Amino acid sequence: MTPDEILDLVREHAAAEAENDAERTLATLVDEPTYEFWPMGVGFTGGDLARTFYLEQYPEFAQRVTNYGVLGEWTNDFCGIQEYWVETDGETRHMVMSMMPVEGDLLAGEKLYCGEAFVEALLGPLTVHLKPL
Repeated sequence: MTPDEILDLVREHAAAEAENDAERTLATLVDEPTYEFWPMGVGFTGGDLARTFYLEQYPEFAQRVTNYGVLGEWTNDFCGIQEYWVETDGETRHMVMSMMPVEGDLLAGEKLYCGEAFVEALLGPLTVHLKPL
């Protein structure tokens, strides 16, 4: 994929998440995506867990999001990066940098650089599935 195609894919993934469209979001991912959370050094891999996240937990998280904004986007031949902020519950602002590597013509998952409070808000009860990287 070209950098422009990767950026289009990253934007499609983010737009599908923003619209809470689980199937559309999952369509941007490989069958067994990996999600990493740094600097915590934990993550998870697997299509079943990603599906559970987007169908069950992400809607819970999305209800708490009161505002968000993209601060920047970058891409190369291997990945796209978005820097953004997310406000939850009308009071807490989380800063996030998401690197989304590409595998073929889909995203291999996300490497998120963020605080522990964001990970807990995002994953809720699914944090029990996080493993050290």
